Amino acid sequence: MKQRYLEFDYLRGIAILTIMLGHAVVNVDRTLPLALLNLIAGGTAVFVFISGFFFHNVFYRRFEYVSFMRKKVQNVFYPFLVISLVALLPMMLAWLAKPGMTVAKFVENIYWQVNDGYILYPHWYIPFVMTLFALSPLYLFFIRASLAARLLLLLEFALMAMLVHRPLGNANVLQSLVYFTPYYLAGILYSMHFAVLNRHHRLIFAVSLLGVSLFVVLQTLVFPHLANYHKAALTFNGIDLMFWQKLFLCIVLLEFASWLTTRPEKPWLLQVSAASFALYFIHPIVLTQVHSLLVPGLKAWHPGALVNLAASLLSLVLATAGSYAVAWLVRRIWPRHSRMLTGW
Repeated sequence: MKQRYLEFDYLRGIAILTIMLGHAVVNVDRTLPLALLNLIAGGTAVFVFISGFFFHNVFYRRFEYVSFMRKKVQNVFYPFLVISLVALLPMMLAWLAKPGMTVAKFVENIYWQVNDGYILYPHWYIPFVMTLFALSPLYLFFIRASLAARLLLLLEFALMAMLVHRPLGNANVLQSLVYFTPYYLAGILYSMHFAVLNRHHRLIFAVSLLGVSLFVVLQTLVFPHLANYHKAALTFNGIDLMFWQKLFLCIVLLEFASWLTTRPEKPWLLQVSAASFALYFIHPIVLTQVHSLLVPGLKAWHPGALVNLAASLLSLVLATAGSYAVAWLVRRIWPRHSRMLTGW
């Protein structure tokens, strides 16, 4: 019988809300604090950490590659294709309406739109994570290695991630794989040593909170840099400080999620968690509409940091509610196929 980890259900909900908040930011006059923007950005790392935890906790003991990949294709890749097509169709109609549009130009527009492997900007994650899943046999070797070997591999990949950074436009799948692999390995290790780590969770939380604070300060005040680090893989452009901040943040958010388990259950957060992939797939479309309504009005005057923050939170709420409503509607109309259509 599988053990339910309520804290990871909560953490998944927190992770998708963090990712969406990073996309929902409204900062029309650039008054939001740099430290806040650096803390909000890069929430994808938490998602990858959770995936690593469940790879060991759920799939490892009875791992069967073909079955595992079939489910990932059905539940992750198919919704990616469906939502991408939904997003591409309005673009195609807009191109057709342009004066002087030729067949060659139309085909060229489609090519450049899908050239990076995705159509909606957050969906770079899907080609990357499908590659991650496809390499699952390598993670089986990682699990079966000695503790010293596992820790050494984690450290080596962490050092590479700091130097490689995230790819330009998030378009290089292999570079994303190198960058995010340490989060996946950390999730696996957390599952493997869950009992021991849980016994010392207060100390680990304190160290992690200090780590988040330190790297936010370093990235904001000492080596100023806004949000995620992106560059070509084989060029040197400094050390990625965001990497360590997010690695520590995984533990901080997990501790917060664990604390939530001691309080009355949060059904709304569990619903967000259950629908997390659908929210991920759908929210770029909804958020585009939300921002088209909110941002033009704000640009007409100098709103300041508090108004920008309020607009960002409102965008998050509206995008979450709208995306959830669409996913829920699809689930009601096509209950047998909704997972393939939206990921839920």
